[in-house]
Parts: sequence; C-alpha cells; structure tokens
Amino acid sequence: MIDDHAHPFATEFAPLDLAEISLDVRNGAGGTDRRRREELAAGRLATELLITRLAAYLRCEPEEAVSVRDARADADWPGHVARLFADAGIGGMLLDPGGGSGMVDDVKPYSALGGVPMWRLARIEPLLDELIGAGQGAREILAAVTEFLSAAADDGAAGFKTVLAYRTGLAVDPDATLADADRSLDPAVPVRRRGKALRDLVFRRMLGVIAELGLPVQIHTGYGDSEIRLAESNPVLLDEVLRTPEGEAAAVVLIHGSFPWHDQAAYLASVKPNLYVEMSLSPIFSPATTADRLLRLLDTAPTGRLLAGTDGHGQPETHWFAAHGLNTAFDKVSALLREAGARPSWIARARELMLDGNARSVYRLS
Repeated sequence: MIDDHAHPFATEFAPLDLAEISLDVRNGAGGTDRRRREELAAGRLATELLITRLAAYLRCEPEEAVSVRDARADADWPGHVARLFADAGIGGMLLDPGGGSGMVDDVKPYSALGGVPMWRLARIEPLLDELIGAGQGAREILAAVTEFLSAAADDGAAGFKTVLAYRTGLAVDPDATLADADRSLDPAVPVRRRGKALRDLVFRRMLGVIAELGLPVQIHTGYGDSEIRLAESNPVLLDEVLRTPEGEAAAVVLIHGSFPWHDQAAYLASVKPNLYVEMSLSPIFSPATTADRLLRLLDTAPTGRLLAGTDGHGQPETHWFAAHGLNTAFDKVSALLREAGARPSWIARARELMLDGNARSVYRLS
C-alpha cells in the first residue's frame, strides 16, 4: 500500500513507549500528564491490540513484546524498521512534517530506513502562524503563502497539508476580504485562534494556487489530538468554499476519513469535483471498528475517490499497526461485499485503487 499520510519516525533506536501513542498531548508541569497517559494506556483497546499483534509478529508472549522489540530494534534499527514496513505491505509513504517546519527537508534518510520510496508534503500553518505572530498584515501574509506554495512545488512537494481545523475551524467564509482579514488580526487573541477571516482568505487563495500547480491539498477533518475543537472539524463545514471556482478546481483530500463524520465525507466524495477521502489515524486509535468505517465509505463514495494512510508518527510500530489494520479491514469488508453481490473483480479493483492506485494518481507519484 501507499501510506498517503504519515509523519516522520525515529531515525535512530528509541524504546517503544506505549504511553506516548496517545491523542492526549497535554503537557503540564510536574509530570502529571505523563503519569496520566501511562495509567490510561493499559486500558485502551488500541494498546492491547498493538501489543498482541506485535507479540505475534515477534513470536513471543504479549507480556514480553515490548522488551523483545526493544532488544531486537536496538541491535539493528534499520533492519527493524524495514522489516516492519515490509511485513505490513507498506510500499511507499508521504511524509507530513507535523508541527515543525513547513516541509520535511530530506526524505532520503527515512526512505533508506524504511526500504521504500518516500515523498514530501508541505504544511501551510507553520509559515502562517509565524507571520501572524510577527504582526504581518493580510496582504503581506497572502503574498508570502502564495510564494511558499509555488516554492514547495518547485522543491519537489507531492502535495500540501492544512490543519485549519486546529486553528479557526473549517467553516470557511469564501467571501472574506483583505479588509476583513486585517481586522481579524487582533493581537490580544492567541496566534492559533487569531485571524479567522485571514485564514479563510488564505484557504481560498491556496485552493486556487494548488489547482494551477496541479497538486492536491490534504485537509485535516474529523478527530485528532486533544488540541482540536472537534465541532469545528466536520467536513460539511467546507461546503461553501468548495462551491467556489477554486474549490471546484483544486484536488482536495479529506484525511482521517473525517471520523466520526465518515458518512458525510463519503457523500462529499460522491458529489464534489476532485474531492477524495483517505482513511488514517482511526486504525491506530479505534482499531476494532476500522472495517465498519471502510464499509461505510465504500457504500457511498466511488472507489476512485478513496485512499489509505496510517498517520503513523514517531514510532514505526504505529505505521505498521495501522497498515495491518487497514489490510485486515479490507479482508473483512471483501467478504461482506461478496455477500452483498459485488463481483470479485470489482472488489479486487477497489482494493488496488484505495491502497495504491489512487494515491499514485492524485499525488502524481512515479
């Protein structure tokens, strides 16, 4: 499969830390948040299933899985990572830099470790937040973001990423003006929540620029870590801006399956030009119902509009676990589709498109 949405993983040995595989990212003083994550980890089904799957892979008892993993990984980190990805069938990966710089500087170290091709995604918010925090005006910010998009494309980016849902939400006003944008830059408001009109204006401009560049943008939709305001991440909130000429021209990928709004996302993929839905993150943190979400997407969205990703991050086991979960889910769904009357050839084609073909087409991968 092509993992169309992932984050960088450790390039040197790091112990497997199950407590840090969590959507709870709050970090206060005194280490209480770390202790809370440790206490809650054992009670999460996701942690239990990761341990049991890892134990089966390592051929040891679940109680020994972490220690056996650490010993083998410490002895040969490159081999460990490459074997994980091969075991999960990961044949390529698009890397999002996360909350750091706007783009991963060099994918070669990750590609060498994983043993598969890697491509870069360019994230909008690091630059946008920096400019807003520096007190730049709307016109200057709009020009800088436009330049960033073109430069990233020239530098080899396979696509772009926005986490607008983590800032001012997906209810984008397509009619926001420069004057509105300047008025929205209230320095009394924290940067992450500042500039609603500005961010809306940038979003529409971004759609127009990427349409001209012929590259897609990934939009965070649905749930995420504890910093997100979930009510503002429903993909239906994008409806008005997607009706604009820019919205209809740009290739848009709603990532994370918009969970828990996967039915709405599937509908949008069935009626919006150039809109796709990919399924990542939830196979890590809601693994037992991955097949149910996949079936609901296939029940409504055309097979040519679906992609697959892991949202793996930090520890390569997260990429491996999610990829296995997606493949297992497709096995389960295939049986249900055959029972419903779908031909084996149609099911096989749907699987090939979702796990590989659509990503190669959308991101123009060789």
